[in-house]
Amino acid sequence: MKTIEVNTRETLDELYNNSALTIEGLSKESISDFLDWIKSNAGLKSETAYVISGAFMNKSYGLFGNKAYPDDLTIVSVKLDDIIEPSKIMLKRFSFGGRWFDDIVDNNARN
Repeated sequence: MKTIEVNTRETLDELYNNSALTIEGLSKESISDFLDWIKSNAGLKSETAYVISGAFMNKSYGLFGNKAYPDDLTIVSVKLDDIIEPSKIMLKRFSFGGRWFDDIVDNNARN
């Protein structure tokens, strides 16, 4: 398992353009469980998780006030390209609050 701490807008753009499967509020200790779940349900080409802090999301997307994430919130994404059969988890992801990164960003922009 590999984790990448996201600290550039370029990486956020990659996750956005790749519709990365994302969980907001996942603890760092649970990342391996998240990857294992994806692997057992849809397969993984690469066991790489991208970890974004709430503070970095706020700074990058201009979120403030009641629209901002808690600074210490952990957001974890896995690129859709790294998931072998994403169709197998399209509905299952709702059971744990999994969303696509581009949907999260777009929803924040609308609000």
